[in-house]
Amino acid sequence: MLRPDSPEPDPEPLTRGGLAHAALRDTLEGLRERTGSARVTTARLGLARELLGESLARHEPEFPLSVRAERVPSARRRLEADLERYLTHAAGAATGGDAEGAPLEPKWLELGFGFDDEEGALPALDLGGGVRLRGRIDRIDVTPAGEAVVYDYKGARVTPGARWIEDGKIQLALYMRAAERLLGVRVVGGLYQPLGGVDLRARGVLDATAGVGVECVRTDLLDTSEIEALVRDAVGLACAAAAQAVAGAIEARPLTCAYTGGCSHPAICRAAR
Repeated sequence: MLRPDSPEPDPEPLTRGGLAHAALRDTLEGLRERTGSARVTTARLGLARELLGESLARHEPEFPLSVRAERVPSARRRLEADLERYLTHAAGAATGGDAEGAPLEPKWLELGFGFDDEEGALPALDLGGGVRLRGRIDRIDVTPAGEAVVYDYKGARVTPGARWIEDGKIQLALYMRAAERLLGVRVVGGLYQPLGGVDLRARGVLDATAGVGVECVRTDLLDTSEIEALVRDAVGLACAAAAQAVAGAIEARPLTCAYTGGCSHPAICRAAR
């Protein structure tokens, strides 16, 4: 009833992600307020970096990057460097790059749904079978024609659409369905956007017939029917998982129980493989 906080500090990757999300939201909202557009372009890159630095300083007390004080300055600098590098990448993509088609404008940032205690939050998404979904979508970009692409920020590792079902990475597919149903927009893509690593290209799925100006890997381009089938399969997988949880059907799954696949505790696991 009291919902007490855990006495343990949040893991460093979690606080780093929270700070990154807050800083990017503030940066894009600041660009929109100052220029009328939240798009990061070469002309706005200097302002975007300025807004980013201000937001990091403002939110850092909420998201301590380490419990060890001596690690905080280097962790903050690494995060700031990664986010500045991403802004530079985004500016290049917005002003040309390899993308052709209609430009995308960030419209919804950190959009929550299903949180009854938040003012203005959208309702939960009914997936059917008594399953309701809530979540927070990092970003939704739209074209002048109203076509939408859903983005989810990640660290350095992202999952292409071809592996979503196999790897159980269905969060973005569910968010695509939520945006479509709750906002009434035509969703033509869902992309995991890495904020670190060597390759900053977003991975996921994009409708090849939509004509959206997004730089992506060619194998992520699918037909409309293929994307709809993928989202439908993701919804089915989520509902099946929920039904198993309700039924108490919990079993050892050593081939897939770790976040990145495989066994979480191979040294002590006794389950048959």
